[in-house]
Amino acid sequence: MGFRVPEEPKEIKDLIRLVRTRMGGEIGKNNIDYDSFSVWSFNRLPKYLWEQWKDELKERGITWQRFLKILRLHTVDMVEWALYDRLGWTDLIEKIERNIEKYSTPEVSSHG
Repeated sequence: MGFRVPEEPKEIKDLIRLVRTRMGGEIGKNNIDYDSFSVWSFNRLPKYLWEQWKDELKERGITWQRFLKILRLHTVDMVEWALYDRLGWTDLIEKIERNIEKYSTPEVSSHG
């Protein structure tokens, strides 16, 4: 697809874990509301990925709003990566890329 796998943002992962811990209870107690809120707090992960890929995303007709909708489909994957270490960074990126491909609407070229 042409996307490069950006460097794993360990500081974002740490922030997600910190937010989750401060919300109450320990990580691993499977509180779906806290887990979901934590990975979406401050939109840090979406902003990071958007900054890495925005040119390619725009070429595929993916706006910031559409990108957020695509990422919403991966909330569980982001939880598995950030909070539980059950999904590697590269695996998370590959899952996101597959849905970007599915929901892309490439700009029509006026050549030819």
